[in-house]
This record gives sequence, C-alpha cells and structure tokens, in this order.
Amino acid sequence: MSWSGASNIGSDGFTIDMQELSFVPKLSEDNSLISFGAGSRWREVYAVLKPENLTAAGGRVGDVGVGGFLLGGGISFTSAEFGFGSDSIINYEVVLGNGSIVNANRDLHPDLYWALKLGSTNFGVVTQFSMTTLPMGPVWGGSQFFAIKDAPVLLEHLVSFTKKLSDDPKGFLGLSLAWNPQSKDYIIWTLHTYLKPEPYPVPLWSDFKSSIAKPLMDTMGIKSLMDVTEEFEETDPGKHGRSRWLSMTYKANVQFHLDLHGKGKELFEPYHDHPGVHWAVSIQPIPARLASAARNTGGNPSCLSEEDGDLWVMLITTDWLDPADDDIMNSNAETLLKWAEDESQERGLFHPFIYMNYASGSQDVMTRSTSHETLQKMRNVKKMYDHEGILNRLWHGGFKIQLKEDENKILEHDRSEL
Repeated sequence: MSWSGASNIGSDGFTIDMQELSFVPKLSEDNSLISFGAGSRWREVYAVLKPENLTAAGGRVGDVGVGGFLLGGGISFTSAEFGFGSDSIINYEVVLGNGSIVNANRDLHPDLYWALKLGSTNFGVVTQFSMTTLPMGPVWGGSQFFAIKDAPVLLEHLVSFTKKLSDDPKGFLGLSLAWNPQSKDYIIWTLHTYLKPEPYPVPLWSDFKSSIAKPLMDTMGIKSLMDVTEEFEETDPGKHGRSRWLSMTYKANVQFHLDLHGKGKELFEPYHDHPGVHWAVSIQPIPARLASAARNTGGNPSCLSEEDGDLWVMLITTDWLDPADDDIMNSNAETLLKWAEDESQERGLFHPFIYMNYASGSQDVMTRSTSHETLQKMRNVKKMYDHEGILNRLWHGGFKIQLKEDENKILEHDRSEL
C-alpha cells in the first residue's frame, strides 16, 4: 500500500515477509481450483493457468501480490460477471492470533470465511488461498492514449459502457486523466479488455471508433489475458518515486469527473516543475450486477447493493521524487478528496463505499465500506477468532476494525471451537 504504516514498518511495528510462501501454484486434478501461497504475485498464478486456457479473478497487473489484493476484495477483469476476487475463493488457510492454523470455507468456520472476503489484517495471517478457475482463451485488450480535449466524449462513452455491462459483463474499460511530466501535458489513458478475441464488440464499444478521435498511441490487439496484465504495468505513466493513493465511489457522471480534474489542476499545477510530480484522477465501473454476482457465492461484507445502480470507483494518484514535497503533495491529495466527497454529496452522486485496495490509512474504510449491521457482525467474528486482541495490539498495518475498550479484554471462549 502507498501510505506510511500500511505494511507495519516502523519503530512500533514489525513486518512479516510473506515472499517465502510463494510455492508454485497448484491446480486440482480437474483444473477447477488453483491453490497458491499468500506470498505469490499474480503473474506466478497466471503462468500456471495460461497453458490450460484458464484464468482466475485476480489482479490486472502481474506484479500485484495476491494476499493484499484478495483481502481487500479485489476488482478483476471478471468482476462484472463474478464479483470481487474474494468472491471466487473456496478456502483460506489462516494462522490465528493464538498460533493455531485453520481452514475457513463454507463448511469449516463459515463466519471467518465470510469476514475474510473484506478482512484486511483483522482476523489472522492468511498463508494459502484456493479459488475457482475460469475458462479463458485469447482476449482483445490493451491501452490507448488520447489528448485531454477528448475527455468529455470519452467519459460519455464510459457512462454508456457502464450501463451496458449489465447485458455483457465481459468488458472492462478504465480511464485516467493524468499529468504527464515527460510530455509536460495532460493525457488520457484508457485501458480496454474484452474477454473474447473480438475487437470493439457491440454493444459495449458501439460507435467508439467513429465518435472518438484517433488515439495518440494504441496497443490494442488479440492477446492472452496474462499479456494484457504485463502490458498494463509497462504502460502505467505514474509508477515511480514517492506516492499517495486515495479513493472514493460515486454515481457515473461526466461533468463531475471533469470538475474533479479541474479542481486537481488548481491544486497541483503550481508544483508541476518539481521533480517527478505526476498526478491523475482515474475511474473504473462498478456495475450494479457486481453485487448480485457476489451474493451468488455467499455474499461479502461490502455495502455495495444492486439498488445502488451503476457506480464508478475513483482513484487519486500522486507521485513525486523530492521528500521536501511530502507535505504539500499529501495535503493537496487530501484536499482534492475532501472536495470530491463534499461536492458529490451536494450533487447527489456520493456513495460511501471505499475500495480498500486503493485507499489510504487516513480513510475510514471498514466503517464506510460496510453497513452498521455488517460491521457489528465482523466485530463479533473478530472477538471469536482474535479474542485476545493480538492482531490489533501487535499488527498495526492494514485497515483495522476498532473494538470498544471493554471488548478488547480477554473473553472466555471454548478454544475447541477453533
């Protein structure tokens, strides 16, 4: 995570390096399940799945770690059809705060299994995941870069695209309005994927080629999904130096995102000549059907609901090189988020969900991303499986569920239940 303390590093914390728990991912005999250590990265999982014409609901960049992605829910290329990555997990192997090792699934510790789908670092150290595989042959995908003047029509297309995912969930389209320090100009980076080898399939990409100006750069083509994940990492214009991410969710709306970018220009343009300064406001669809897909596999703790309609998850990214710019870059990012939250509420567009994997430690992820009843249920699960409060007292990283002081006392539970 790109915020201080997220990985528990510091004078008052310790770090468990999970990279040794990265054995070669293993397919079940019928290829329906894949199991992998929590220290793996998605490219290692995809490398085993690709020769079998399979994939999994994992990260869209190969270098992303599986543990953080899945314990934060995880938005994948397949999320419109199958929900979060965590909704495809069949079993968690977990080391609890008391040192015992359990498997959590629909039959064993089902309450823990449910809570871990948005669990962060609250319930134990997950050491192994097992998740369902999905058939996957060649796809159409890649990146396109456009001039900033094309933003209104591209955003209009994304609104239409988001609505159409209810009928065809095999598409993905993300869009980023970014300052590019190399070209000294703003650019639009669009990421396209369709999970079949069909260029510009209709209706998702209807009239896209005819209504949008010719891209400045175009890497679209028929390729494997694993190749798309590697390409997305290579073409990312902002991955360097010091950074800060912040996220929020709102109803799909063209003018709001244009205004958000305008507010960002007001805040960050005075620092464009500072070393390595890059910033962007990016969005991706969260269609209403994602919530229904999650329900089909037992549900998860998030507050997303079909009744919310079509949403966009927004990500503010800031990068810079000079430590002297830490305060102003962090402050401006927080100011931009505060403006976005206040303005989206004023316009009736705000949604409380915060996507954990894009969030910062300054954001109240666990409270905002769940309902009051769901959060209380997660507290009860935490009291059952971490009844001495070890994970809150010793493992400070991640997004914690806060318990009342009297609930942190050692509770009398029958340990045989664990």
